[in-house]
Amino acid sequence: MNTIKSTLIVFALGIVLVSCQSSESVKEETTSSESITTQLPPHDTPPAVDASKVDVRLSTELVCMVNDAFMGRKQYPVPVGDKIYYGCCEMCVSKLQDSDKYRYGIDPLTNEKVDKVEAYIVLASEETGAVYYFANEENYKKFKSKS
Repeated sequence: MNTIKSTLIVFALGIVLVSCQSSESVKEETTSSESITTQLPPHDTPPAVDASKVDVRLSTELVCMVNDAFMGRKQYPVPVGDKIYYGCCEMCVSKLQDSDKYRYGIDPLTNEKVDKVEAYIVLASEETGAVYYFANEENYKKFKSKS
């Protein structure tokens, strides 16, 4: 059963990655208009973290905040103002820099807008890698107890 879940997770992540272009490096715009070059992590290596072994809260750096998906490895850091968001490819980096629409999620308990960097992020689906963004741990626990 774990093998099937792992296979489905890898398949779902593969679909997300196919939709994004991989690149050796990406230029990121900083708030002071300087450009910095960041080495992008390779996406052809196995995930550093198995989603089935994740306990509750996910690290922001393991989530593509454009696809709202747990990726199992560090994503590309995207500085916006004084915060660091994360994306899985150059296209995601651009979207995070250009639009706050990708920098905010909706808390499934309260329906309030939540900054993804500050959110309490949990895995919503092991099969797809989808994530939920909660305003805090308390909201997550209330949501979990209602499910």
